[in-house]
Amino acid sequence: MQQRNIRRRQPQRLIGIGLIILALVIILGAGLYGYSVRQKVLPPGVFPPGNGNTSWLPWGTQPAITCKTPGHNPGDSDLSMLSAGVRRTFILHLPPSYGRQPQPLVISYHGYTFTAQRMAHYTNMAAEADKAGFILAFPQGLDNPPSWNAGIATGDADDVQFTRDLISFIQKNYCTDAHRIYVTGFSLGGGMAYRIACTLTDQIAAIATVAGAYYHAPGGCHPSHPLPVLEIHGQADPDAPYDGNPDAGMAAVQVYLNAWLAHDGCDGTSKIFFQKGDVTGIEWTNCATGSVVIHYRVSDGGHNWPGAATNFAGFTTHVIDANVVIWDFFSHYMDGRN
Repeated sequence: MQQRNIRRRQPQRLIGIGLIILALVIILGAGLYGYSVRQKVLPPGVFPPGNGNTSWLPWGTQPAITCKTPGHNPGDSDLSMLSAGVRRTFILHLPPSYGRQPQPLVISYHGYTFTAQRMAHYTNMAAEADKAGFILAFPQGLDNPPSWNAGIATGDADDVQFTRDLISFIQKNYCTDAHRIYVTGFSLGGGMAYRIACTLTDQIAAIATVAGAYYHAPGGCHPSHPLPVLEIHGQADPDAPYDGNPDAGMAAVQVYLNAWLAHDGCDGTSKIFFQKGDVTGIEWTNCATGSVVIHYRVSDGGHNWPGAATNFAGFTTHVIDANVVIWDFFSHYMDGRN
């Protein structure tokens, strides 16, 4: 009788073990499938490794460490370097996720009379860098008050060479992704970002400007290929007027946008993709090689960084956060170099 019971239990145990193994195979397969799906649905041009966001990885894992540059602690560093025989300074911010894989680099130019430190404090872009996982550089302009050689007689420093040397310095000493270098700027810093986009196109993946003061680039603007462009501007801006300032040689926002529509080979077809409160988002997407031109118009916005805690001149909208909008825009693009 006991032997019969043992014989009856053996097939049941085998079935139980088989079901456990089958369940484990199903769970493992679902995990691998979920991983592959997350890879496929990422926006074009975005590659998960190196952006500081590990949500694409299986739970509880970290990306492999591929950085080969010297180790650095997260946070801000005041740095300097020689460029064109002049000692130039900048603030470099590393996110907490820094050090495992190459990360994107965002260069942010301050406004006229600003400093790198004031720009960092005013925009608070480091908070977005920490969240999204990108390296952030705030270069310091020369002269008194601080300025940029952005196409007007506010200084004769070779700021294009400074930017070229800055990129080279950061790439040599920090773990950066050479295909994801972006420039942004506020006020005259926006004009400087524009000049950099015109002259260092092959090193820049995209450009975004806020309340930009746009002047004729020395020698003209001749980008070597189409470039994704984002522009944010208030219609009540007293310092960089929306309709421009002809007496000062400052271009109207639409003139600036038209220039990029031509550079990017856009067909002129636009559509409103965002409308909330005082902010209207307009985009031109029928452009060459996947480029795009996007404009956020703030109907009552002054000379300010949207979402900033303090006002610079006029009204600051909080319908959008410029830091979030800019990084979301940048994160979709990388340059096409091999």
